[in-house]
Amino acid sequence: MIPIFDSLAHPTLTGKWLNKNIDSSFEGLARNIKKAGYSGACAIGLDGIENYSHEQFLGRCKQYDFLFPVAGINPNITTPIENEIQKISRLGYKAIKIHPRYSGLTDCIEQLEELFQKAATENLVVFYCTYMHCNLKQSPAHDPFYSLVNLLKKTPNLKVVLVHGGDVNLLRYMELVRFNENLLLDLSLTIMKYKGSSIDLDIRYLFTSFDRRICIGTDHPEYNHFDVRKRFDFFAQEVSTDKLENIAFFNLTRFLGV
Repeated sequence: MIPIFDSLAHPTLTGKWLNKNIDSSFEGLARNIKKAGYSGACAIGLDGIENYSHEQFLGRCKQYDFLFPVAGINPNITTPIENEIQKISRLGYKAIKIHPRYSGLTDCIEQLEELFQKAATENLVVFYCTYMHCNLKQSPAHDPFYSLVNLLKKTPNLKVVLVHGGDVNLLRYMELVRFNENLLLDLSLTIMKYKGSSIDLDIRYLFTSFDRRICIGTDHPEYNHFDVRKRFDFFAQEVSTDKLENIAFFNLTRFLGV
């Protein structure tokens, strides 16, 4: 069994998740990682969710040597962004998560420019959520793809994991990643949410023809490790072992330097 390094897991300090009856505890995550044949996971915090704090979240992550901690950050904080980024870096984090939808920035992504620049200065990898679908009031009226491209042009050295891979725009984001070594395409959520749709053909194409620039994750606790493993095995049919190892763990661990 090829070990998977989970690109996107959300353990919480309370063990609860968005008023849903699912386990999001660190203990539950660790248990599933071992049982489902994963080698580790990016443990990603979300600012404002389940008592998140940089210090406490990092402390919990350090109890498990197979977790890579990613700090959650809200671009709308009153503290200067530079101070917040420096604090995160000093604590020992190597990456941050930006969630435009949770932060109410789906229609004004350009406001992330300073955050991107400061993250690049501190050599922090940015996990950037590309899923922008929401109610009409918050839905972007401008193409979020081009808004992101404009940000990346201003911070060409910033390393970014494109979380969820652009979802239904998967191939569009793939072509952006193709020509930019500082970008990595993540298939979490997308590999599960659109099962049975034409997106399956796109993912199969990525497994066979774009194996060096993608990674895979669970979006735990929204999806569990066993079901994501089954989807990985589904797309792994007739794909060489070296390509599967790239997708399962090598691309991501190399990108993060772990």
